[in-house]
Amino acid sequence: MPVIKIDDVEYDVEAGQNLIQAATKVGIEIPHYCYHPGLSVSGNCRMCLVEVKGPRGTMAQIACNTPITEGLEVVTASDTVKKMRQGVMEFLLLNHPIDCPICDQAGECGLQDYYMEYGLYTNRSTVPKVNKDKVVDVGPLVILDQERCILCSRCVRFCAEVTETHELTITHRGEKSRIETFPGKPLDNAYSGNVVDICPVGALTSKDFRFKKRVWFLSTANSLCTGCAKGCNVYLDHENKQTYRYRPRFNAEVNEWWICDEGRLSYKVLHHNRLDQALIKGQASPLDAAVKTAADLLQEAVQRHGESAVLAIGSSTASLEDNFMLKHLLLQGASSEAVYAPNFEHWGEADKLLKEADKTPNTAGVKLLGIETEPEVLTQALKQPELKLVICLDNDAEALRTALADRKVQVIYLGSHATPLSAQADVSLPITAHAEHYASYVNSAERLQKVEQAYFPTSEARPAWKLISALFKPLLTAPPLYDDVEDVWSLLRSKYTPLAKLTFYEIPDTGLSLKPAPETDAASEEKALVADNA
Repeated sequence: MPVIKIDDVEYDVEAGQNLIQAATKVGIEIPHYCYHPGLSVSGNCRMCLVEVKGPRGTMAQIACNTPITEGLEVVTASDTVKKMRQGVMEFLLLNHPIDCPICDQAGECGLQDYYMEYGLYTNRSTVPKVNKDKVVDVGPLVILDQERCILCSRCVRFCAEVTETHELTITHRGEKSRIETFPGKPLDNAYSGNVVDICPVGALTSKDFRFKKRVWFLSTANSLCTGCAKGCNVYLDHENKQTYRYRPRFNAEVNEWWICDEGRLSYKVLHHNRLDQALIKGQASPLDAAVKTAADLLQEAVQRHGESAVLAIGSSTASLEDNFMLKHLLLQGASSEAVYAPNFEHWGEADKLLKEADKTPNTAGVKLLGIETEPEVLTQALKQPELKLVICLDNDAEALRTALADRKVQVIYLGSHATPLSAQADVSLPITAHAEHYASYVNSAERLQKVEQAYFPTSEARPAWKLISALFKPLLTAPPLYDDVEDVWSLLRSKYTPLAKLTFYEIPDTGLSLKPAPETDAASEEKALVADNA
């Protein structure tokens, strides 16, 4: 490993990096605007200027384009470096509107952050600012303010290198330079929202989030996009039990720095048409009363008609813990292994970047548990004459409703959202959505990932595994107590070899591969450190 010296301190660093990457990994921040680890080096903002010592003396050099070599000596915190950065900041702010009080980027703006450290605090300009277009509608999700733009070109490079759709470019020259779309070509690719994330200032803002909430009021939880089997990592920003946005969370093995627009906006499902109270025969009921009614129906079906009278339907939209508890307690309480988790209709289009055709987050997790996923197998099971009761976990496909309508069976439905099946079921119980509980999912690459509980539910909703354990309690001679997700995991890891040495809270933030030869997760965490400082 090359040995370099930064501010008179020697460090062993990896070869093949640039100076910004190496400095970040040893805890030294070099300010930058145009550099992004997921894009090519542009080197135009000059904010990362440092002093590099060489045989010809000390020279100013941009860190983003300085490769790591043996014996490299760098100064990042001298008075000279500070003056250079102050000069860059003065130039960037020369025509900037300084409209922070009404800018949506306030609170997470690179200009604000670095100005506090490197600003001159006095305005030496004696000429009027150059005016450009404001509130430019460049696409379905994005608004452009040309006056705030510092021409870092991150957005241009993203559209050229990541999506390869080339909607944005820099036009004009000098102080009149600006970002624009090509005529007749709006910024409407499937990943357009990422230009808002990577914009270091308030030039590109989200139509969806614009003026909704000041960011300093928001709390953030590590979560996952549940819109498809990719399992993209996201930050879930929320306040007062309300989710306001998803932002991509770096994971080198899953989504890197990006998320698709469809997944970005899927947070809205968390609050739309929720099943916020228990139902008995379609009528509102206290949760405890509904749970008791459902437990009585289950007990009667098992005791009067035997194990073949009960069938359970899991879901690849539900978490690993929920599906496991359904399968485990059905076997313990009803001596039945009739558990199915078909994906009837959650299929769509895939692309070469992130989107997958399977629009559910946990198909691989269901398969890990050994639960049957073929729809035809369930359809045949529903035709068995001895069937009396179906327990359905968050699965409301039209094909399933049709099959149940053809049979005079009782239905216990557990779901997070109100659906036609929840209205028709004998008992419907509200369960928490992924923002409201700790849970884990396995993505299409067999990577185990977890979500953090961002907030408590606003209704009577409970984690499905907790309600399922309450349903089966009368059928168990010594019912165990499940109060925490780790209680479920204590049983889960004893049943499935890939999980044998894990506890829920030990799952890394970037997940863990369940394949026989997983990648080094320490390397993934190290990449995340660099990404977080982009």
